[in-house]
Amino acid sequence: MNLYKNILVAVDLSQDSAVILDKARSIAKAYDAQLNLVHVIEPIAVGYAIEISSIDIEGLHQEATEQAKQSLMEMGRNIDIPAERMHTLLGQPAREIKELANEIKADLIIMGNHGRHGWELLFGSTSTGVAHGVNCDLLTVHV
Repeated sequence: MNLYKNILVAVDLSQDSAVILDKARSIAKAYDAQLNLVHVIEPIAVGYAIEISSIDIEGLHQEATEQAKQSLMEMGRNIDIPAERMHTLLGQPAREIKELANEIKADLIIMGNHGRHGWELLFGSTSTGVAHGVNCDLLTVHV
């Protein structure tokens, strides 16, 4: 029996994503598993001092989502992942990754870990947030 059948790979669309995808492809090949890609866009936070009516927040979110979708689709096409297994989401990254993993019944999540420094020491990283309460295995790839 294969240990992993359905792997969710969380990417930030940076150059580091290639390292994470290489590791994920190796694991998927070893276990004959399918890969799903996810990228989560954090909502734009607006301070109270800004004149909100002058900013099209929804338009900015739509534009960021479209750009991210295109980048994710290109990344996925390069490694033969079908469009229905590529997900671009808007929300808090750790929560969205965990929810999608549950929804698609992932048995492994693979994501990058840049190491903790600066503000991440106080607030935690996305990988730390995913690790708390995840219902499957989690592999963090140091990049």
